[in-house]
Amino acid sequence: MEHKDGTIYFIAGLLMGGLIGAGVGLIVAPESGEKTIAKLKKEGEKVVKKSLDAVDDFQKSDVMPKVKKIAKELQTKVEKATK
Repeated sequence: MEHKDGTIYFIAGLLMGGLIGAGVGLIVAPESGEKTIAKLKKEGEKVVKKSLDAVDDFQKSDVMPKVKKIAKELQTKVEKATK
């Protein structure tokens, strides 16, 4: 269970860090508002992509093997029950 909790906290931290960084960037930005907004949008898209990649990796490494194992066990039980 620790791995799941750690992944969730990692993703939440990644998103929170992105939001805080964006806010600080707006406050201390040396460029015009339009340039700053464009940069923030680009960086925000990177954060979202990395977060989605992390979730996808988590699903592939943790969730799918467990689902496949349970499906195989169910299939075996169904086959035994129908014989």
